[in-house]
Amino acid sequence: MGTDHYRILGVREDAPDEEIKRQYRSLAKRYHPDVHPGDPGAEKRFKEVTEAYRVLGDKKRRKEYDQERAREREKAEASDKKERRSYGAERKRAGSGLDPKDISAQFEQFFGFQPKGGPVDKEKLDPKRKIRTDPIDMTEMFERYMGIKWEGKKKKR
Repeated sequence: MGTDHYRILGVREDAPDEEIKRQYRSLAKRYHPDVHPGDPGAEKRFKEVTEAYRVLGDKKRRKEYDQERAREREKAEASDKKERRSYGAERKRAGSGLDPKDISAQFEQFFGFQPKGGPVDKEKLDPKRKIRTDPIDMTEMFERYMGIKWEGKKKKR
């Protein structure tokens, strides 16, 4: 469904027939080619308004149009749901994303120590080590945050 006839006429989906007719007449008068001679934009808009009223002004066509919109909406929702599921499974397979059940292990893997005062893996945090797993040294910030002191760090105060 490319065009939204309700939006074109500026009415709600549950609008009564009288409101649709009134809105159509108002817009048709505003964009009629006789009012705007030589204006292709107004002519295009007039044709859109007329087509929207042709569909929504007829009870049978409006019912069919509403059913088609509902089917399209259901398809889009199902597609979105499927895409979200496949994206989640893909992230799980790739190992990306945080697992809330195992957050402390992931914290330790990234920063080298347990967040609840567990032992510090000095090998992972050694600033003099040539190959580091963590490219950003966050030691000082986490020492302050966690309230622990790492003895291996030489700091002048």
